[in-house]
Amino acid sequence: MPAVAIKVIELLKSPYCSAKLLAKAISHDAAVSGRILRIANSPMYGRQKRVTTLEGAIVVLGENTLRTLVLETSLRGINKSFGRLERMLWEDSIGCAIGARIVARRLDIGDPEELFIAGLFRHIGKVVMSNHDKSTYQRVLDAAKTAGEGLIDVERAFFAFSHETVGAAVLDNWNLSTLMIQSALHHHDLALTGTVAPELKEQVAVVNLAGLLCRHLGIGQESPDEQADIENSPGASILDLDEDQIEDIQHDLENLFARERDFFLVSTR
Repeated sequence: MPAVAIKVIELLKSPYCSAKLLAKAISHDAAVSGRILRIANSPMYGRQKRVTTLEGAIVVLGENTLRTLVLETSLRGINKSFGRLERMLWEDSIGCAIGARIVARRLDIGDPEELFIAGLFRHIGKVVMSNHDKSTYQRVLDAAKTAGEGLIDVERAFFAFSHETVGAAVLDNWNLSTLMIQSALHHHDLALTGTVAPELKEQVAVVNLAGLLCRHLGIGQESPDEQADIENSPGASILDLDEDQIEDIQHDLENLFARERDFFLVSTR
């Protein structure tokens, strides 16, 4: 993880955290600083007077939004290059993050901002594997598509590990929350092991549902997966959603992603 993100997360956990200390840490990263100032001055905050300092922007945004922005900008910066594959992975990450936030708010589950980040990082293992050997990972994706095999099985054939295992290891190394780690490890199957709090399984189910909706809509994909059985998916079952509820969430995700897509992708061009 970029040093600035590590420092910000440490500060946010400290009882001595202040906007001044956060601004000092963030000021070392021009990309994060610029993004925070731009969002603090965006129409969504409806301020008449322009915010010109990082400290002022942090006060406007609040800790939860600040943490989300720092981690989102950090994930963007992890990519060594930004071609077609990276762009698709990024769209998929942003789509799932937005979807997870929508579901969390609609069903009043967990912290919507934390679930946004869990959705954002659920496929970080794919990013890491692509960074490690982009040509081989592209072969993995091609093989999974043409052979009709599951992506995880093909990943293990080429790399010995799946993106789920890699992603969970990275997030554990970054000392992120159990929700982040479990969402990376079990966002496909929801097969959480051991004694798991019902609240945690429910939150991972939110990420599972958001990811499947992205696949169905074609967000971050080659094309929409019209055969995706969302209603009978593990996430929808655990969250006890019916067809009408799923359609409403899907509609919100499709509209919100279309509206915010350029905002999130502006720095990837």
